[in-house]
Amino acid sequence: MKEIDLDRSRGLSAKESSTFQARRTRLYGQFGTSADNATDALIDRFGAPGLLLTEGLRVRTHFSYLEKPIPGEDVSDRTAPKRAFRPPATMILSSKGAALRMYLTALAYAQIRNRPGRRALLDIPLTTFSREWGWSDLVATSAVQTGRGKSSSAIRDKKARTLATALDTLEEAKLVHLPGMPGKKGRYEGFSLLDESGWQRGGDPLPYIVPLKNEDYFTLPVGFITQGWLHVLEDSEIVLLLAIACRRGTLTAIGEDPDILPSEVAIPADVRLRNYGIHRDPFSAARKTLEWFGLLKVREIDRNYDGSAQDSATKLHRISLLPEGFESPALQSVRETIDHQLGL
Repeated sequence: MKEIDLDRSRGLSAKESSTFQARRTRLYGQFGTSADNATDALIDRFGAPGLLLTEGLRVRTHFSYLEKPIPGEDVSDRTAPKRAFRPPATMILSSKGAALRMYLTALAYAQIRNRPGRRALLDIPLTTFSREWGWSDLVATSAVQTGRGKSSSAIRDKKARTLATALDTLEEAKLVHLPGMPGKKGRYEGFSLLDESGWQRGGDPLPYIVPLKNEDYFTLPVGFITQGWLHVLEDSEIVLLLAIACRRGTLTAIGEDPDILPSEVAIPADVRLRNYGIHRDPFSAARKTLEWFGLLKVREIDRNYDGSAQDSATKLHRISLLPEGFESPALQSVRETIDHQLGL
């Protein structure tokens, strides 16, 4: 377990404290147990070391970055782009749903079971009451057993409903194909994974193919999957990680800005909004928590000690992804960080 080195000089606001309290309750409850179980279940599917373990999770750029924003769409940090005009990653994010985590889990599974250039084979059922794994074992939820006898609601049944809702969201974004008709039994069984471009591609959607080396993709550290960060991070934190790892449209080179290091990115507000679909408030909150969790390093430019801007400066934060941060067990790391910030 890494030593926690946090900036506590600013403390938590009342809103942040309330949010952390709720998050702590969830992570120490059934959701935390489910997150650990989902991580173990996916690792159990590993065979011989393959693409995911040797390189990390490959994600095509157009999942996170919209190459051609919708022209004429009025956006600002007060009015973020409508969901229909965002890249798939931020189109499907939710504070309570599982669509984003479901899709990234499916990408990871595809890269465990299939070589680059191969069409993804998702050879497990949505849920199962046998000893075999199903998708309900690979995605974390807060589902608990309720009721008694005939009126009892099994955890797997609740998980299946959560996954069904997630798959409906993914189908709408053209990220999966569902073989069954709406309202019909078996609608979600045997779903197939579609290319990360989702709604952006006209005509028939493309089936998902594990990315080849020469394709336009970026990677997330393997620990994002194997240490369970995928399950314990909020959707807003995941999409920010995707944006930082993607680096497209950001200031990255010394020639673009003399005060930026090769490992850093700086995301202009219009790019963050129009190309990544990330509003200022979730960006600011996610940037801070990911830094506390040890996944990002943030270098603030022209800021006072308390974080306020000097002379109304608007220079961009320099942000670096910290691959070593993903090597720690996510659930333990986040629990300890939250407890530390709350003074527990």
